[in-house]
Amino acid sequence: MGSFPNERVDATPNPQFGSPSSTSSSGSSGDSAPETPEVGPNEVDIAPHARPWRVSRRPGFRPPPSSRGISPQALEADRRRIRHALLLTAGALVCIWGVFLINLQFELGLNRFGNRPLRPGGAVGILAMPFLHGGWDHIWGNTVSYFTLSCMLLYFYQSMGLKVLLWSWLGSGFLLWASGAPGNHIGLSGVVYALAAFLFLSGVIRKHAILMRVALVVVFLYGSIVWGVLPIEVGVSWQGHLAGAFAGGLLALVLRKEGPQPPPIPEEWDADEEENEADDDAATNVSAPRATPDGVGPAPAEEDVNP
Repeated sequence: MGSFPNERVDATPNPQFGSPSSTSSSGSSGDSAPETPEVGPNEVDIAPHARPWRVSRRPGFRPPPSSRGISPQALEADRRRIRHALLLTAGALVCIWGVFLINLQFELGLNRFGNRPLRPGGAVGILAMPFLHGGWDHIWGNTVSYFTLSCMLLYFYQSMGLKVLLWSWLGSGFLLWASGAPGNHIGLSGVVYALAAFLFLSGVIRKHAILMRVALVVVFLYGSIVWGVLPIEVGVSWQGHLAGAFAGGLLALVLRKEGPQPPPIPEEWDADEEENEADDDAATNVSAPRATPDGVGPAPAEEDVNP
């Protein structure tokens, strides 16, 4: 709030874009027309009542090539990568759910073919274990985790994603079978732990910006599964979880030279070295013989040239 001695208060009017301001003609007479600013060849005149700070709305404005979006070829390649990841992941889950539903419907008792460590007959569980589950909660929990991790693996590691997936499947089962743990082990959780360990450790080792973000996403979503490698809950195959995590970490170390690699670090600009190179070039140009007008032999000295 404020008080004024006069009833009439002179206030500065709101600026009107596209019209001359009140201060621009203060030094001139009221009858003189305002000067129109000259428009350069690369500038566009501002329309009346337009917002000058919104450059993209000016007539004739074209954004730079870097901001016009991704090329159609890059978009199509990205769509192929997404389809590749979704199809392979969905195909594996269809097989796993098919075996579970058939076993549940016809009561075939396929869970007896689980992984029984150090038993010759239990070696079939190296391949069969991920297809066998004990109930709805068991298979649903593994399905969600496997879908997320497998899609990330096949999308970001397309050139080697399938190899990592197959070796995670076989490696986790073989390490569990060779561990000598008692019991009959079933479920897809060993592969889930292998994929989580690979995505996390590979992103850290490669020092790739995008893959490190993937590792952070894995930690954010599945960081709590680290407790599954400890013998805390009865009836949970912590040996299978530990074998899967070890297999995934081993794959991240062995295959660190394959697949996506971080971009090369640009060389640092050395001002002193560039200045020295410029001095060397200048000295070379001074000491170099000058060509004659006819292009043959060195140029004569200045005192030998007739005026």
